[in-house]
Amino acid sequence: WYQRRVREAVVSTQSTGRRRCSIQDNKIYYWLYPEDQVNRNKAPHGEIDLRQSKSDKVSIASRLDCARPNTFVLTILKPSQPGDRSSIITEINGKTTQTKFLMCADSREERKQWMDVINRSLQCVVSWNH
Repeated sequence: WYQRRVREAVVSTQSTGRRRCSIQDNKIYYWLYPEDQVNRNKAPHGEIDLRQSKSDKVSIASRLDCARPNTFVLTILKPSQPGDRSSIITEINGKTTQTKFLMCADSREERKQWMDVINRSLQCVVSWNH
């Protein structure tokens, strides 16, 4: 498990806010409140499946995508669902939906740590073909 707070810049509701995040089993789990994750009294608010990543690494977000410093982007490609809607971060292409998850760390060092951990996980996914 790698656990840290990360600002999830944009989620499906297009809201911003801090999320308590952890990474395990090729997924990033996130909770709305730190006590929910720490006390394990609630299921995660959401998850990002790294096996659906469009690339084998996350990258620093361009200023056009997000003006916040220390932001990185993870792009997920999954089969389209009936409730999927196009937005600034989501693009529907026939049978697939592409979503950009913009995540912002509190510092440059935390961003680097998160990117390193996620990139290692993505390399495992690619190597093991999960």
